[in-house]
Amino acid sequence: MEMNQQQSGGNLSSMAPMNGVAGGAATRLMIDRNPASIFTCRYPLMDIDSRLSLHINDVEQTGATVEAGSGSSAGNSNNTHERKKRRLQRLNKEQSEIIEGFFCICGHPDEGQKRHLSQATGLGLDQVKFWFQNKRTQVKTTCWKEDNYKLTVENEILRDENRRIKIAHCYAICLTCRNSAVHNQLAAEMERIKGQTEWLQQEIARSNGANANLAFQLDSSAENLFSGQHDHQMIAELAKNAMHGLIILAEAHVALWLPVPGYSFETLNMTAYQQAYPGGDGANALGFRTEATRADAMVMMDHKSIVDFLMDPYSYRTFFPGVISGAVTNRIYSWPTNDGYNGVIQLMTVEMMFPSPLVPTRKCTFLRYCKVLEEGAVVVVDVSLDNGSGLSKCRKMPSGFLIRSVRPNACKVAAIEHVRVDDTGIHELYQPCLDGLIFGARRWVATMARQSARLRDVYLSKTALQVSTKGRKNLMKLADDLLASYASSVSATGAGTWTVVIGAGTEKDVRVAYRGITEGSSSTNAVLSVSASLRLPLPMRKIFDLLRNLTLRSKWDVLVHGSTVKEEVSIARGVGSDDAVTVLHVKRAPGENKERTMILQNNGYDVSGSFIVYSPIDSKLMDTMVLGPSELPSGASGLSLYPTGFSLLPDGEAARESSGMDLGDVGGTLMTLGFQIPVKLATGNGMYPRSVTSAIRLMTDTIGIMKRTLMEDHSDIYGSGPFNA
Repeated sequence: MEMNQQQSGGNLSSMAPMNGVAGGAATRLMIDRNPASIFTCRYPLMDIDSRLSLHINDVEQTGATVEAGSGSSAGNSNNTHERKKRRLQRLNKEQSEIIEGFFCICGHPDEGQKRHLSQATGLGLDQVKFWFQNKRTQVKTTCWKEDNYKLTVENEILRDENRRIKIAHCYAICLTCRNSAVHNQLAAEMERIKGQTEWLQQEIARSNGANANLAFQLDSSAENLFSGQHDHQMIAELAKNAMHGLIILAEAHVALWLPVPGYSFETLNMTAYQQAYPGGDGANALGFRTEATRADAMVMMDHKSIVDFLMDPYSYRTFFPGVISGAVTNRIYSWPTNDGYNGVIQLMTVEMMFPSPLVPTRKCTFLRYCKVLEEGAVVVVDVSLDNGSGLSKCRKMPSGFLIRSVRPNACKVAAIEHVRVDDTGIHELYQPCLDGLIFGARRWVATMARQSARLRDVYLSKTALQVSTKGRKNLMKLADDLLASYASSVSATGAGTWTVVIGAGTEKDVRVAYRGITEGSSSTNAVLSVSASLRLPLPMRKIFDLLRNLTLRSKWDVLVHGSTVKEEVSIARGVGSDDAVTVLHVKRAPGENKERTMILQNNGYDVSGSFIVYSPIDSKLMDTMVLGPSELPSGASGLSLYPTGFSLLPDGEAARESSGMDLGDVGGTLMTLGFQIPVKLATGNGMYPRSVTSAIRLMTDTIGIMKRTLMEDHSDIYGSGPFNA
């Protein structure tokens, strides 16, 4: 009897006391740490103390019955316990793969899809129903936590703005108010407005030709292109004027900015802007076009760390993997002090890229000025010295970031990207995407938010496996390098780094490029990059979900070869469930090669550009870095990773006709496929023709497989086919 009581008490967390609930109370499923057993435990809708008390009472009543009854009562108790224990049923590997794979595609299956899943998995209809209910609850809970934090931060911002409005209103009504704190704050505000007024007067004078010393009027000849870069006084004046202009644009309301469908970012109202800042547009008269966008995001990082990433060229490049291919500081006019980068002015050259062979890189030289404002705000402003009509094909008008601290480790960052640029060379397929999607402000703040969230997740959260913080940091760095290597090879960036052999980069004209590598004394090895871009008639959201689905992966991934893929461990989570660095484990079928295959994958979703990049990695090296590393293994710093991946972008034409829907949920998608493979160079450091031919054939076959996989309705796996709706 005592042993039965102990056994019953020991299974409090796994038994389902359904018979102890009277009145047919509503029930729900408790989410287990193992997703495969989510549907196995049902509890009443009450708090944990009530459920525990109810179950303890049941156990005590059972024990009393055993003491008062005969041996048959004890047998009945054992039978009851065994019957309850048999209710525990955990998903096996096949069931988990099917039901988890379907949830990635459709979280609300209809009755027909539930019946199909029940037949495919051998589970009951109620089990399938309750599993999806609890899985949705689990996902909602995770999203609610992140949304709650962001809303709390937004509330802090609104509360601070409301406080300042109340103070200003009180001071405006009560003229006899002698509150010194209020007076000082309003005096500082008046000084700021006065400075903006003076800047506007200077702009008007410049537009009338009265101020010919500004950099906007520099001689555009090649020898005098940056002739003003040695005039420190002019440089300081230009930087301050650009800062005032950026603040005005960042804080301006509806008049100057027009929201795009889905409210992902805003574009500059050029008519209102030219009325507010008259003076002509010399760059446009020479064939240059204007791009101006504004976007903001919550960045989970303190303002000092953000400034450090922006002002240091190496950190700037690593903080934006896949966006910046190169950054260098040409000259520093004002050096950092004990206050950090406050007041620093430097001349930088930055090369930006987008992972598509049809989009050339964009290189720009500009001044970068950092200034700490009042109330914890920091502005980092960029402005070019030339007028865009010389050798430079990109000129930055006042652009940059306005950073406002909300909490010790959270900032609201508003980004403005305002350039005049010569975009000749961009393929017509991507021409409609130039207005804010490819090189716009949304891409800057989305990347900042992603990287800061991943860094916070690496250092603050824990995974199911015993992965050290150092190991996760190492793998995250490898994942960033993987994305940067993929983007640079696809766009063939860097003069003298990648040599294009053939092709423009379309589906019918595959681009092949190579880069020589040196191992020891040999210089006959190279990395071959193959890429192509095409348009698909499916929304980006659906294509991204299909590519991430592990059940479908065996249909298109040559690394899998018909095997199953499981997520081994999550290294870092970014913004939302679609943004992660993970380690995948390929499980071979019986009779196949038993060698372990591990895949490091980096994926992120955003309307300014989504990506899925991965590469196989040695399992022993993976174990060393994941399970207990103190530092990177010897030779890991020079680890050769050959990425394969996809980059996605909403079709620009469809974005204009989205009728208020979120970008990516409607219209078509521009998809770029790319992969790298090691090859041998021919005599004279050229490519063997057969290597180029084989690479083109492989890419052509891959495109055909991808199109068939993405365009089919998947009814053999998911019943009625959720993508036909």
